[in-house]
Amino acid sequence: MTVPIPVIPGYTFRFARREDLPSVHQMLIRVAEADRTGYVDTLEDMTNEFIDAYSDPEKDSLLALTAEGHVAAMGRVYVNPAPQRERNANLWGVVHPEQRGRGLGEAILTWMEARARQRLLEFPTDLPSALRASSPDYLTERITLIERHGFSPIRYWYSMRRDLSQPIPDEYLPSGLTLCTYRPELDQALWEAFNESSSDHWNFEPISYEDWQKYPIQSASFRPELSFLALDGEGSRAQISGFSVNFVREEDNQRQGIAEGKIGELGTRRAWRKRGIASALVCASMRLFKAAGLDYAGLTVDADSPTGALSLYERLGFTVIKRLIIFSKPVDLDSELPASAPA
Repeated sequence: MTVPIPVIPGYTFRFARREDLPSVHQMLIRVAEADRTGYVDTLEDMTNEFIDAYSDPEKDSLLALTAEGHVAAMGRVYVNPAPQRERNANLWGVVHPEQRGRGLGEAILTWMEARARQRLLEFPTDLPSALRASSPDYLTERITLIERHGFSPIRYWYSMRRDLSQPIPDEYLPSGLTLCTYRPELDQALWEAFNESSSDHWNFEPISYEDWQKYPIQSASFRPELSFLALDGEGSRAQISGFSVNFVREEDNQRQGIAEGKIGELGTRRAWRKRGIASALVCASMRLFKAAGLDYAGLTVDADSPTGALSLYERLGFTVIKRLIIFSKPVDLDSELPASAPA
């Protein structure tokens, strides 16, 4: 059964195509400027990631076009193709600032909900199900729309920043461990360490090696020369105990007029925790950022992380600059199965 396409006079709705991406990218830049989010994927990354195992653009995306053919809004549904803990659907949607207040946000969200329910029916019924959406905590109209659809806040993520002109603490790896920058030959071991160290994080599901290659390794913003591995042992017997996979988002920096490095993926494997490895990696990253001419270090953290990450970052001088609310809407798909199953 096909999800009905919205009807709003003056707009045409259809699935997104690869050739739409330059126009979508320009819309996202305008959205970032208007909403002060500061984050836009590069056009290169958007192109590389357009075909996604989590989201088929020919079925899971919806584009709204003006009568002149300009991109007015877009929505896309993402669902893990191999869930182990929960069958969740993430709903991502934006409306061009100049097209707001005309029902596009309502139409896109309604369509995404219906499509997400279809997608979730593809998975085992013994897993709990939910729809997820997000918004910065200051976008009140967006929050009102999400809550009107029955979503409730479930988690908060903080964007944090640290001024590198301030003294960086003298925190280093414990004896017996060595620090090196990213090595391609250790990439599979790094992927395994990422999945292991993240396994107790909220809402985490293991990612495939193919997805790991797509992001972060092939991301245009990944900086291997600014990324670190903490190694235990020597030569072929060395094991990765911790890592800091780092980025420089040049286009975002230019738009915001700052020079910032991002600590993107930070982790310590269970057997090496409580030894100061994470703080040593953060401090090493900050030193290298500063040596590279960057003025700030940034990162994102789960405010309720069981690892105590938030308090660690605060101790190292990071402060919160933005707050993102994660909304959730539980769904009982088992009761909907007879009526909602695809024809």
